[in-house]
Amino acid sequence: MEKSKGPLTSVWQSIRHTAALLLWMLVLGISNLYSETGNINQLRQGMSQDEIEKVMGSADKVENVERHIFHQWGRVIVRENKISDIRLTGSYRDQTPLWRGDRSDDQPDDTNKLLYLRIGTPFTLIEETAGTPDEIARGKDWHYQKGRQVIETQNGVITAVNSNRQIGLEKLDWVKLNFSPLSLLIMNITIAFIMFGVALEIKPESFKQIIKEPKSLILGIFSQFLALPAITFLLIYFIQPTPSVALGMILVAACPGGNVSNFMSSLAKGNMALSISLTAFATVVAVFMTPVNFAFWGNLYSETSNMVIPIRIDFFEILRTVMLLLGLPVIAGIWFARQFPDLTSKIIKPIKKTSMVIFLMFVIGALLGNLEFFKAYIHLIMFIVIAHNALALLTGFSIASLGRLPKMDRRSLTIETGIQNSGLGLVLIFNPRLFDGLGGMAFIAAWWGIWHIISGLIMSYLWSRKPLPKEEIKSVHIPSES
Repeated sequence: MEKSKGPLTSVWQSIRHTAALLLWMLVLGISNLYSETGNINQLRQGMSQDEIEKVMGSADKVENVERHIFHQWGRVIVRENKISDIRLTGSYRDQTPLWRGDRSDDQPDDTNKLLYLRIGTPFTLIEETAGTPDEIARGKDWHYQKGRQVIETQNGVITAVNSNRQIGLEKLDWVKLNFSPLSLLIMNITIAFIMFGVALEIKPESFKQIIKEPKSLILGIFSQFLALPAITFLLIYFIQPTPSVALGMILVAACPGGNVSNFMSSLAKGNMALSISLTAFATVVAVFMTPVNFAFWGNLYSETSNMVIPIRIDFFEILRTVMLLLGLPVIAGIWFARQFPDLTSKIIKPIKKTSMVIFLMFVIGALLGNLEFFKAYIHLIMFIVIAHNALALLTGFSIASLGRLPKMDRRSLTIETGIQNSGLGLVLIFNPRLFDGLGGMAFIAAWWGIWHIISGLIMSYLWSRKPLPKEEIKSVHIPSES
């Protein structure tokens, strides 16, 4: 008789398929990046565009573009009525884009207004932001080497040859992802619904055993709200990413644990009482700790970085948003569970499953809506997120091991530290009063939301196959999911 496949086997198969797909995407991106083309040095300004394909071969793509040229500052490339690229000139070339909140009347007269523009926004913002361009030229851009080499033409004649355009992390600082007000509203409702479901499990019973032995809870809170943000800051100092990527990393580290951590802790045969207590406590204190952590480490980064103008982080706007998305749903969930315990026991499982499905569908929809940006830039931050997440998991495990916690507690504390509520981070990032969908931050939070599920499931699966000491299993109460 054929043995039926268990849920862990299905999970592991899904992980392998996802990993294979990610590896294929990475290999394809690298191979395209280094594919052979002709010698671009043979092309010169004034040559006919007919010479381009004779020398270079078929282009990756040829775009009909408008070039809004500002002689002093640079040029803005418009494709399909949206800004597709911003190319600064002269002394402005290496400057960092300015945040929306940095615009004020006290800016110097020579401030390059193109620094306020973002890739992906409507072209009408060009004149609204920077004034009337000195010239508007219509022509074509011929892209090679995944955009590293660009030949510009106008009226059938080559006007510029860019032989080594660097596509690095700095490009993400210029990107604004496509996110409509309706999408933002749906995401807010989704996160609030998820937190309501988490709050349904917050009961006094979850804390009783932890209060008797608070060591694991204290170490868990220390790991998540103090150690992880501090170690994230050290990682940023070491790898020196661009401002928006750095702030995305800080924001993810400042968020509370993700709502899937309890499920993963269960798969890993961890201490479920500790996992639920950590999630409950972290969710409550995050209303205050997330704004405090992000404001502290974000401002510290801004002051120590080489940014032209330091970032102004609106602490009270972050606090207001977190209160609405965490505070109110948590209060409502706790009240509902106390008032309607029988109904809560019936709906808690469907709510948890539904919220997870809705969130994953939302993340996938957001990625599909920005697929062009995702394909173009994901390779820039993929390994940063993987390294950051690995460091978060290692931080939790190291603190639990140094604290000599039982192995069940080590598993739960590790997962709670490495699984972050990146959905809350995305809501803050797309808040028009804060960062208005800033590309680097959004890429970090969105990819973290996908990757931490993959890494968490892998770790949970491996731990599930490693037996625990019998005395630990007997001594720890695991709440039932009735």
